[in-house]
Amino acid sequence: MLTGCLLYMTKIKNLIMWPVLLIPVLLLTGCATPLPRPMRAADSGPAGNCIDFFTSLDHRVAEAGVMDSGDFRIKGYPYLRVNRFLASFQQEIMDEETFAAWINRMQILDQEARKYEMENLPTAAGQPSENNKDAFKADVVTCGNLLKTADFKGAGLQMEALRKQVDAPDEYSLLRRIFGLYPLSRFFILLGVDNWHKEARKSFSTQSPAGWSTIRYIPENFGELPSSRRLVQETRRDALGIPTYAPGDLETLFKIFAPAWEVQIQDNQDKIGSPFWTAEGKLGVNTQNPLTYTLLSFTRFGKDILTQLNYIIWFPSRPKVNALDIYGGLLDGVNYRVTLDNMGDPMLYETIHNCGCFYMAFPAKGLHVRKKIDYSEPPLILQTPEVDPKSEFMTIAMTSGAHFVQHLYPVARKTQSHSTVYSLADYGQLRSLPRGPNGRAGMFDQDGVGIGSERLERFLYWPTGILSPGSMRQWGRQAVAFAGTRHFDDPFFMDKIFTRSDD
Repeated sequence: MLTGCLLYMTKIKNLIMWPVLLIPVLLLTGCATPLPRPMRAADSGPAGNCIDFFTSLDHRVAEAGVMDSGDFRIKGYPYLRVNRFLASFQQEIMDEETFAAWINRMQILDQEARKYEMENLPTAAGQPSENNKDAFKADVVTCGNLLKTADFKGAGLQMEALRKQVDAPDEYSLLRRIFGLYPLSRFFILLGVDNWHKEARKSFSTQSPAGWSTIRYIPENFGELPSSRRLVQETRRDALGIPTYAPGDLETLFKIFAPAWEVQIQDNQDKIGSPFWTAEGKLGVNTQNPLTYTLLSFTRFGKDILTQLNYIIWFPSRPKVNALDIYGGLLDGVNYRVTLDNMGDPMLYETIHNCGCFYMAFPAKGLHVRKKIDYSEPPLILQTPEVDPKSEFMTIAMTSGAHFVQHLYPVARKTQSHSTVYSLADYGQLRSLPRGPNGRAGMFDQDGVGIGSERLERFLYWPTGILSPGSMRQWGRQAVAFAGTRHFDDPFFMDKIFTRSDD
């Protein structure tokens, strides 16, 4: 609400007056009247008990500091959460069928998040025993369904009330930008981004790296795989048009497009692995167990809803070059994403570091870059190699230490006998990892920041408005631009950057 009140200040040119003008705004009680909690059929009896159940659970989660922040809670609806993709349908829900599909997907997000939150609750905070944990999770589903029925019996006004409460806030703090004199600092930020783009264009190639000592990781042998076209075209879609993949089909899709990772190797910090909690209570990465974590997402392009396959790896660290190195620190990693068209063919490849930094886009055939891109900080768009997923791996080659992506090229699947094999794992595992004899904890804090992964650069780049720049971030909480606003999960980013060849 306060953010909405302050938006007009971004247009003020007199930087000296900003702090003065801010004072009366901060004293305001608000610019809009918050919507009341939706009227339910009964706040006593079963509905009241369910409200008490969610209230008690939320209190324990907050008190224990184990709130999962990958998705956003919705005020007044404790059984729903939303992400940026689902929030994009906010003004498009026109009938009961699409509304029901929308609510069901938001309810699934909440159920999934609560599953990890309950797993991470310490015993002292009321964690259910293993014997009744399943029953406790079932109560989340039962109470959610009960309250959902009570909240939306009359549709109409209740639907509108929910629409107005749905909010997926951005990852930028306006107050940080105000006090950081953002219009002035933005100039230097864009200059630095432009310099990095120039250097990246010089060093990038679609050929294998020459003169590198490397370690190459490939996925385990999955045998003969079907065509991705059949899997994508034949999958059912819900009333919103979102694909609903069967678990086996989704697993197969991830296998088809699983990449090869190639890293210039100097020491253990250049080996990928699996995050874990050490006995000292810190996050480490087990390089003896190389995993690639998979995550399904969706985006929008024109009238199409497209499938995105995310492949995420972790390194133990980005080693510091010296004590004053502002970019080095615990944990490092890369996210490689493949966006499929509705025929099941790759339309776009992308990479970012797990901090949201160093975004690169590689459009496939049929996708053209707009002459004018509707973002304050232009993305880095590079040449894309042609890859046949049935006979070749897309290979992502990274430098030692900083793990910059410098090469993207195809390599034949049949010539990888000397490579290290990795396994695929669900990204959700990172939201609840074993910690100590009986406890569990996710690797991200309640702001979506990788625990212990803070960089010194946060003291330099705080005027960008991003919380803890350079830190590793939970998927769904990754800002990918220092100037303006842009997120890795922006549901409309493709329309802002690209056009189709037939447009």
